[in-house]
Amino acid sequence: MAQEQDLTLYLPFDEANGATKAYDYSPNRADGAVLGASYEVGRQGNCLRFNGSGKCEVSQSVLSLSADFTISSWIKNQAPCEHMSVVLNYNGVDKKYICTMYAKPDTWYWVAVTRSGNVVCVYINGSLVQRAVVPSAFGDPVGVCFAQDCYTYELGYGCVDDLKCHQACLSQDQLLVLLDNVKQLTYLLDGVDFKQYGVYVSASKGLLDGLKMKDPHKVEFDGYHGTAVDLSRPRFEEREITLDCFIKTSGGKLEFVRKVKAFLDLFSTRHTVAEGATVNADLCPAGLHRLMVDIHPVKALVYEVYLPDATDIEKTWNDASMIGTFQLKLREPEPVKKVLRHTRTSANNARTTFTITTSKLVNVYWGDGTTTQDICGSNVTVAHTYADNGEYFIVITGVIEDVEAFETGDIVIWDKV
Repeated sequence: MAQEQDLTLYLPFDEANGATKAYDYSPNRADGAVLGASYEVGRQGNCLRFNGSGKCEVSQSVLSLSADFTISSWIKNQAPCEHMSVVLNYNGVDKKYICTMYAKPDTWYWVAVTRSGNVVCVYINGSLVQRAVVPSAFGDPVGVCFAQDCYTYELGYGCVDDLKCHQACLSQDQLLVLLDNVKQLTYLLDGVDFKQYGVYVSASKGLLDGLKMKDPHKVEFDGYHGTAVDLSRPRFEEREITLDCFIKTSGGKLEFVRKVKAFLDLFSTRHTVAEGATVNADLCPAGLHRLMVDIHPVKALVYEVYLPDATDIEKTWNDASMIGTFQLKLREPEPVKKVLRHTRTSANNARTTFTITTSKLVNVYWGDGTTTQDICGSNVTVAHTYADNGEYFIVITGVIEDVEAFETGDIVIWDKV
């Protein structure tokens, strides 16, 4: 899609409050430095709240204003602000374009501005507010801003969420797709969508449930009631995940059998590629498979699992459409982890590294079918090179709470989960 190909900056502002960095999820990785602003619950996930003096500064140049562009974001005014303006500044005295709109305080609005040559369009919630032809003599804009009718503060006063810049003038239809592009819940095994096999998940258990604690160290003292229990360093058992599934096919009994077998074969060390799908046949190091649950446009729940038991399919045979139900009971042997996200767009960013200090062994699952095991020590640098372009979720498992220091240039999706 053009929206993705031309994306030059994407700041979803989903970091935890107190973070001093706003991760850029575009290929540019032009992360912003957060100064004097705070994170809170936003339009989707978290957002960044500005108190009139704070800012998020992106030092890298990511958008050429001399070419066609689109800038969009969710914006929420804070009282007493009741209006917002889209302003394009040009070189010279009084050379500017301004479009002012009413914006009720504490209400989210999706605002977008596009530029194609000397034509500027402003949209709010996907509707065209104004289309203007800027005098050709103005030349190219030298600055763009979303402003407010609040003169008490030097900088913005309100909330911003899901800021995107595109080096293209998106049409209204493309903007509507962008506005409606909320991630649909998707279950994938080794990168393959369950739905490619006609498998759907109706309910899940264990994905986010608290882990069962291992029996702690206990000491009994003669003459005292009960026991003394050491709960200062809890350790946890394997994660048990249960997915209530149903499989639906329309090609009769043989088609149903073929789809069931193909899906369950995914859990073998070597698996068959589904129709229309591409999958790395080595994507299960040490017999583990990657279960990924897409719950958010930029974040996902990631598990390295295996299928310990047989799976029973309840079905009624039919010559046409067939539906079967079953429970997929998976086990994650290393349940405590840190998850990173790396994007490879060319050979220039094929390599990823992190530096870790830990006295406990940790394992790394790189997301491309390879793994690095038993890492420990002081200031150990771990590196990996990806062969193909794409997005990779890096899973670091172990006693994450005992990691003394950790540094990476990748995006930390989950610090500990």
